Amino acid sequence: MFVLEAMNGPLDGKRWPFSSEITVGRDGAVAQAALPTDRFVSRHHAVVRSLDDGFELVDLGSSNGTHVDGVALAQPVRIDVAQPFLVGRTLLCVLDVPDTD
Repeated sequence: MFVLEAMNGPLDGKRWPFSSEITVGRDGAVAQAALPTDRFVSRHHAVVRSLDDGFELVDLGSSNGTHVDGVALAQPVRIDVAQPFLVGRTLLCVLDVPDTD
């Protein structure tokens, strides 16, 4: 199982579990990982998809962009487990956590 984790701001430590894909945005009606307190996050901002060897991060045409290593995404980019990325002003990362079943 994977989790998307907020690493700063009022949602610091908040986790959203997912299996293959998760959408990030300000509006919980369209995003599984809702960041309602970050006014720099678009309603439907970005998506993270699991790949065989990591993850793909895609900006969904957001107003303020999605950034990896300080660079705004112009196209989908591959990210690794625990690699931080910025959505609005919220720093996020993907973790691979063992199932507790």
